[in-house]
Amino acid sequence: MKGINDMYVRDIFARISWRYDLMNVVMSWGMDQAWRRKLVNKCMLREGSMALDVCTGTAMVAKELGRAVGKGGKVIGVDFSPEMLAMARAPRDGSLALVRGDALNLPFSDSLFDCVTAAYCIRNLKDKRQAAREIARVLKPGGRFAMLDLELPKNPLIRELYRFYLHKVIPVLGWLIVGYADAYEHMAWSLEIFPNREERKKILGEFGLKEVDYEPLIFGGMAIQTFVLQK
Repeated sequence: MKGINDMYVRDIFARISWRYDLMNVVMSWGMDQAWRRKLVNKCMLREGSMALDVCTGTAMVAKELGRAVGKGGKVIGVDFSPEMLAMARAPRDGSLALVRGDALNLPFSDSLFDCVTAAYCIRNLKDKRQAAREIARVLKPGGRFAMLDLELPKNPLIRELYRFYLHKVIPVLGWLIVGYADAYEHMAWSLEIFPNREERKKILGEFGLKEVDYEPLIFGGMAIQTFVLQK
């Protein structure tokens, strides 16, 4: 099975950026906002905290982080796609900064953030181990990393129904709503090669990140996995 192609992934997000948010609402049956809030809640942020959203896209998670850190806090959203960042709407008060950058080479100093989030991000990165290394590097000791992404359900019947939805239904929706089916075919096969929960724990654990919470969503077709950087 082929691996992740960085240039193809960049091209995908450039093409779908104009309707990325709408497609997320449709694919999730309107539950995407609630999932983002759950993701941010896992960070257990205090007012005045520093937070980073990796692969921020249109900055929807970053804006939720901004509400959590309050007026004295700071949120940075980083993404490699200028097209996705162009669709984001950062508040004018300066509480959210949008930065073009690579998740595999984050343009930030060590031990800077109280929390790092990644929604539908790690699955699309070519080098998961390098991503883990960078996340651990920019986190403060005791800081949290929370990731939201697709998961293959454990129940065999639900798993096959989910695969049918991802492989057959979602590409059709992508063609109808965004104009591209292949971008959403990528989503399905990228899940098939995505390391499972235990494999992710092992990779992140190499860099001092210990799993402290795992919450499956929609019958195990989605999950929020939370880690703490050990002091």
